[in-house]
Amino acid sequence: MILETDGYIELIQYLTEHLDVFTAAVAETEQATLTVRESFEEQLANSIMSINEQHEMDSALRLEIVREADAILYDLEEVLALVLDTRPSRQQQAFIKEFVGLVKNLFDCELSKQGL
Repeated sequence: MILETDGYIELIQYLTEHLDVFTAAVAETEQATLTVRESFEEQLANSIMSINEQHEMDSALRLEIVREADAILYDLEEVLALVLDTRPSRQQQAFIKEFVGLVKNLFDCELSKQGL
């Protein structure tokens, strides 16, 4: 659905252009309780639930979206392997929220194109 689109390729490029957000030293006082991996998983899961609530879809399309979300998490794991188990800073949390919001926008656009 979105993995083979130009928008997703640009989103991955956006992530790689902003890797410095994840390589900068993080003060312990501003770290979150979740890890980077858990933050991405939680934000993406919430977005997928929101997509399912906002659009009328059959179960096959819902499953396709979940499969794509899993593939997105896999891509994130590949790019961010070294920092997945660290606790994100506020800046990293903001980036995670922004990135997942952009993923949701891609899904919403594709579903709109399909008339959903």
